[in-house]
Amino acid sequence: MSRLIALGLLALMAACGPNPKAPVKVMAMLPSVTGALTTKEIELTSVTNVTTLKGPWVEFVGSTRVVVDPNDPTQQLNGGLQNMSDDQRYEVIMKDKGGDVRGHYVERSGVLWPADFHTWNMVSTYYNFERAYLYFVDVYAGVDPKELRPMRVQYWADVKLNSATSLLDNALYLSFVKSFVVTPFQTQQLVPFSMNIGVVGHEVAHRVFNFKALRDAGVPTALGVWSLQAFNWLKSLDEGLADYHGFSVTCGEDAQCRPGFLGDSISDERTVAFRNVAKADACMDNDLRTAFQNADQTAWVSSPNMYKVGSLVAASLYFAGEKSGKRQDLQRALIKAYDDDSAMTPGIRQLIENSETDAKLGATKFTPENVVDIIAAHVTDPELKKRVCNEFSTRLQLRCGQWPCMIDGVASMPHCPGTSARENTCPKLDQP
Repeated sequence: MSRLIALGLLALMAACGPNPKAPVKVMAMLPSVTGALTTKEIELTSVTNVTTLKGPWVEFVGSTRVVVDPNDPTQQLNGGLQNMSDDQRYEVIMKDKGGDVRGHYVERSGVLWPADFHTWNMVSTYYNFERAYLYFVDVYAGVDPKELRPMRVQYWADVKLNSATSLLDNALYLSFVKSFVVTPFQTQQLVPFSMNIGVVGHEVAHRVFNFKALRDAGVPTALGVWSLQAFNWLKSLDEGLADYHGFSVTCGEDAQCRPGFLGDSISDERTVAFRNVAKADACMDNDLRTAFQNADQTAWVSSPNMYKVGSLVAASLYFAGEKSGKRQDLQRALIKAYDDDSAMTPGIRQLIENSETDAKLGATKFTPENVVDIIAAHVTDPELKKRVCNEFSTRLQLRCGQWPCMIDGVASMPHCPGTSARENTCPKLDQP
């Protein structure tokens, strides 16, 4: 007979060590192949306390309050948030640090069934973070992704970011408090973001990029110094890489590879269309290029254009990996390209560090051409390298249309030698 399990009994069921003795069988709500939520028995392989949903990979915190307020005097100390240590920043932003969540379950034949809405949501969200972690374990290819552990998830958080209005219907990674946040639902009628594994994979990818390419900075220096295209490119690159990894995470699930995973959660057809990483005609156009080169920081981060340029990155990666049949090779090459201190093939982190404190250097060094060349440098398969160079050159309308690449009479993109000219997927724009 089914029975409500007391919290004390649940604590006894959970493993006591850093890793559980056995997976915990739980019912969750996950998207099906149609994109609709369906109940499914799953195993949480890392949870050590299924009541509070904590484990070595993921730990939940409830009832937190996150406030970023330019008028808060405590956030102006020491010259502002950008000059604070991680601990100082956490103290002044976290207005309520919250506490343990509490899951309630009904046991049926050794399987835990969530007994209320929040438990269904938390279990499903925990599973998605666990699966995203395992994806990156594979992509790291033998290198321990210790920087991801544990992923702190602030559940049902009250989040105000430079606004008196709390965020709703969202899930995001906040680098300045080193936490993921899941905000309350209000108008979301489709799959909630935290129940969408593609969205969770996207957010975990932001954590990976922040750690590897931006030195785990709560407030990255470059974002405070750079402007115009350099700033815009860094923000869009981060979004595009996250979209590609978000798609990649979905490929390991029953719902199968979902290049348009955002469509499971939002009904805005235009956004869903251009954020689909498999959009065949994803191309830079004149209006987008003008905004990309000239929009200031505020205009860029508040505009869909930031995501549109990011989508060109994601589509370039998607078609390079799928056309070559070497998706995993590309995923692993990307991670290596984020941070590489070798003199021969420096990574994106090294490119940023060489110019992050100088706006003029950032404008000349942190260009799409230089970043694409770094990615290509870390691709070892010749066919995949060719695809990467072609797709990026075509979709981003890079200044190189053929190789060997020369820009203003100077050899550029040396890791794309011998590659054929850009393909006909996108119309070629006149270079400025």
